[in-house]
Amino acid sequence: MDKIAVISDVHGNLPALYAVLDDIAQRSVKKIICLGDIIGKGPDSKEAIDICRKKCDVIIKGNWDDMIANNTREGAIDWYRKEIGEERLEYLDSLPISTEFMLSGKCVNLFHAHPTGVYRRVHPDYPIEERFAMFSYKDNSKMADIAGYGDIHMQYIQYFDDRALFNTGSIGNPMDIPQAAYAILEGNYGSNKTGGYSINFVRVPYDIEEAVRIAEQKDLPQKECYVSEIRTAVYIRRKL
Repeated sequence: MDKIAVISDVHGNLPALYAVLDDIAQRSVKKIICLGDIIGKGPDSKEAIDICRKKCDVIIKGNWDDMIANNTREGAIDWYRKEIGEERLEYLDSLPISTEFMLSGKCVNLFHAHPTGVYRRVHPDYPIEERFAMFSYKDNSKMADIAGYGDIHMQYIQYFDDRALFNTGSIGNPMDIPQAAYAILEGNYGSNKTGGYSINFVRVPYDIEEAVRIAEQKDLPQKECYVSEIRTAVYIRRKL
C-alpha cells in the first residue's frame, strides 16, 4: 500500500510547514501533493514556495497564488508580490488547477477549491447538488470516485454512495482547531485494480508563538488578523 500526503493552504507559515513535513517524513510517504495557497496571509511566502517546490511532487494553483501572481487586487498584494519576486510569481501562474491519478481502482481528482476553478468555494453544509458537483471535471467528461480539495481551511469527509469528498484542512491557517492539518491517502497508487484504500486526517501541533514572532518582525499586511487567526482558528480577516 502506498501513502500519498495531501497538503494545502500553507499561507507563508514556516513553523507549521516544517512541522508537517517532519511528520510526513516519519510516515513512509511515497508522494506529497500540494493543493495550493502556498502564499499570502503569513510572512514567509517566498520561503514556503521554495520549500514546497523542493519537497512536493505535484503543486497545483490556489486562489491566493493566482490572485497575487496576476495582481488582481490593489493594496496589500503589492507587499506580497515584492517579497516573492518575479520568477516565483511566474512559477505560481504556471501551475495547473488540478491533478488526477488512480488509487486502488478509484479515480482521484484533487484541486484547490473546485474542479472548475480556484475561486468557487464549497463548504460541507452547501446544497447537496453543489457538493456532488465536486466529483465532476471541468469538461464534464467523467466523474471522480474520490475528490479532494483545500481552500476552506477545515477538514471533513462526506460520502455519496461509493464516492468520497474530503477536505485536507490548512497547514498554516486552520479554521477548525489551531493545529496544522493535512491528509494521507493510502492504497495502490496508479492501479486500476479494485483494492482497499483509506483517507486519513492528520493534525500536527507546532510552535504558534514562533509563527507570531516571525510575523511581528515583518511589516505584514493585516498582521493582527493573521496572529489572531493562527492562535484561535477563528476567521476575522478583512478583504485585502
